[in-house]
Amino acid sequence: MKYSTYHIQEDRIVFDYYEFYFSSLRKNKVLTLDRIKEVDFTTFPYSMEIDDGEVIFFNHDDKSTIKDFAEKHNILESKKTDVWKLFCETFLDTEIEAAVLEENRERLKKLGFSLAEQEKIKKRIQWSLFGTWEWVYLGHWDVLAMKQARNPFYRLNGADFYWWTMDIAQKGKTM
Repeated sequence: MKYSTYHIQEDRIVFDYYEFYFSSLRKNKVLTLDRIKEVDFTTFPYSMEIDDGEVIFFNHDDKSTIKDFAEKHNILESKKTDVWKLFCETFLDTEIEAAVLEENRERLKKLGFSLAEQEKIKKRIQWSLFGTWEWVYLGHWDVLAMKQARNPFYRLNGADFYWWTMDIAQKGKTM
């Protein structure tokens, strides 16, 4: 998968290329301050919410420049729960204690995800994450990257999936 290329300028971030096919950054490559709602330093890689609830991601190794840009422009730091981390934890290539998985289920329930909905979401992403060898963190970026990389028809029918993941990410704000 080809990673994003971008340049951080004084008051904007200009994307030469953004890795996720259905992102608004593919059409409007200039991320001005008025488009940025918040920055999230708890996701891996770092992310920002832009426009009307789209979550965009920066490269995994880009930490200090994004933090510097956010601090310089007083961009609100996200307080939302990383719901995709909670959903993806069962797909890590490591054994997760039953108590941790139950705690995740309860946190997701408090955010408005019924147990049936949680299972439905996990079922929808399971084949995208099947066989990953990651054992520390899987999240929203991983769901998108694996779906796009592993599904040869993604460019034909992936828009609904892309925006579905954005809607789910926004539910982390209600806690």
